[in-house]
Amino acid sequence: MNKKTKFLAALLASAAIAGNAHAALVNSALPTNTYITESGLDWAWAFPLPAAAGLDLSFQSSFGWRIPTLAELALAPDATDFMFAGANVPLHGVDPVSGAYFSATNAALTGAAACATPYFSNSYSHCDWQDGQGQPLAPWAGLQGAQGFADQLVVRNAQVPEPASIALIGLGLIGLVGSRRKAK
Repeated sequence: MNKKTKFLAALLASAAIAGNAHAALVNSALPTNTYITESGLDWAWAFPLPAAAGLDLSFQSSFGWRIPTLAELALAPDATDFMFAGANVPLHGVDPVSGAYFSATNAALTGAAACATPYFSNSYSHCDWQDGQGQPLAPWAGLQGAQGFADQLVVRNAQVPEPASIALIGLGLIGLVGSRRKAK
C-alpha cells in the first residue's frame, strides 16, 4: 500500500469510528446538563431545524421525550434560559462528550448553555443560537411565525421522585435506625 492509500484508509477508519460514536449518543440517555426544567417539563434544545427535517425520537421517546404541544410551546423557555453553570456546552466551545456546540452566536450568549442535538440526530451536532425564542430571527419551530430554519425543542414531564418512592426510602432509613438501636 502506498502512502496515499494508507492515508485514505486511516481517514475512512477514523470517520467510521467518529460516526459510530455519534450514533451511540442517539441511543443513550441525556445527561442532566443537556436540558432544563421549567413549568413542570424538562426541555431539551434538540435540533437545529423543525422536527420534520430529521429529528430522531426513536430511542429518546422511551425516556418520555416528545414534540411539545402548541400550548406547551406558548410557554417555551427563551434561549437564554438554557444558559446555566455546568451546562454541557462551554461558552464559545464544544461539549467534549457529545461534540455539541452553538453556531451563529450573538451577544446574548454569555456563559455555558445546554444543547442536546447529538442525542437526537446522527446528522447534526449544533444548535443555532439566534433561532431560539426571544432571539432576533425566529421563534422555536412549531410556533406561529417560525421559519423553515427554526430550532426544535422537545419536552417530557419533569423527572421528579414520586412521593411513594420517597416514602419507601424514608421507611427504609427508619428501619435502619431502628435496627441499629436494637443491636446496641
